Amino acid sequence: MKPKPSSAGSSLTQLTSLRFFAALYVLAFHSADIDGAPPPIANFVQNGYLGVSFFFLLSGFILTHSYFDKMSDWYEIRQFALARFARIYPIYLLALIVALPLTSMPLDHPLASLATLGLVQAWGGPTTMLGFFWNPPSWTLSIEFFFYLVFPLLLPVLSRLTTGVLWISLAALVLIFVVMCLPGLGPMGYLAFGWMELVPLPLLRLPEFMTGITCALLFRAGAFDRFRSDLAAILAMAFTIATLVATRMVTTGGFAAIGFVALIATCAVNDGRTQRVLSYKPLVLLGNASYALYILQIPVRKWIPVLFTGELDWVGSLLYQPLLVIISLVVFILVEEPARKHLRSSIPQRASPSVA
Repeated sequence: MKPKPSSAGSSLTQLTSLRFFAALYVLAFHSADIDGAPPPIANFVQNGYLGVSFFFLLSGFILTHSYFDKMSDWYEIRQFALARFARIYPIYLLALIVALPLTSMPLDHPLASLATLGLVQAWGGPTTMLGFFWNPPSWTLSIEFFFYLVFPLLLPVLSRLTTGVLWISLAALVLIFVVMCLPGLGPMGYLAFGWMELVPLPLLRLPEFMTGITCALLFRAGAFDRFRSDLAAILAMAFTIATLVATRMVTTGGFAAIGFVALIATCAVNDGRTQRVLSYKPLVLLGNASYALYILQIPVRKWIPVLFTGELDWVGSLLYQPLLVIISLVVFILVEEPARKHLRSSIPQRASPSVA
C-alpha cells in the first residue's frame, strides 16, 4: 500500500533541536583543541565533519514531511523555490559579506566569486572547489542548493512507491553510501573509487538526501511506529556515538550515517520523554539558529584575532564559541526570520476559484 500521512510527531520540533547539536558538532571539528585528548574524545571530535551528512539526511526528511502533496503544480513549486531561497540565501550572503574584508579571494578569482555567489561552487568533481577559501562551510550550501533543484522531481517519483519498495530503496541507498564512503566526501575528500573523481560532487552526496526522503515517506506510512519508545531513541543515539568514538577510519562515515538515520527516525516518531526534552523551547530556538551558527563560524573566527589582539588574544579564544552562539541567535531573530517572512510574502496568493 502507498504511504499515508502519520500523525506521529507531526510538528517535528524535536528534530529542529537536533540541528543545533549537529551544528555544534561541526563547530567542534573546526575549532576544538584536542592535543593530548584521550583517543575516544579525539576520534569523536575529528569525526565532526560527519555532521554535514546528518544535515543532508535531515534536509530530505524535513522537506518531504513539509511538502508532501504540496508540489502538484507550478504555483506550489514557485512557493517552494522562494521559501528555500528565503531560508538560505540572506544569511548565506551575510556570511560572505562578513568574511569579505579578510579575504582577497573575490578580487583574485572573479570566476570563483561568481560561482560562490551563485551557489554552484561545489558542482564540479570532489577535487574541484571554486571559491572554497572565501567561506569554506558554504560548499555544503552549494550541495543543498542542488538538492532543492531536484527535490520537486524526486518527491513525486518516490512518493508513489509502496512501503515494501521504500524499505528496499532505503537498504539500497544505505548500502551505496556505506560502500562508497559518501558521508565523508567533501572538498578534496577520500575517493573510494577512481571514477568518482569525474562525478559532480552533488550527485555523489545525493544518496544521503534521497535516504532522508525515503525515511520521511516511511515515517508517514507509519513504518516506524514500533520504535516510539524512549529506549529506541537512546539505542540509536548510543550506536551513533559509539561509532563516532571508536575510530577515525574513512569507513566510519557510512556507519555513522546509519546511526543518523536511526536517530532521526526514532526521534521523529517518539511521543515520550525524548520528544518533550527535544521540544524544550530554548533548544528549539537554538536549533532554528543553527544555520546561522554553521555558516558564520569561519567569518566570526576570522574576526576574533582582529578584535582581540596582543595580550587579549586568549580572551578571543575563550569567547569564540559562546560568542558565536549568541551572534547566531541575534542573526536568526533580527535578520534571518524577518528576511524570510518578507521574501515569502512577496509571492501573490493563489486566486480563489470563482463560485457560481
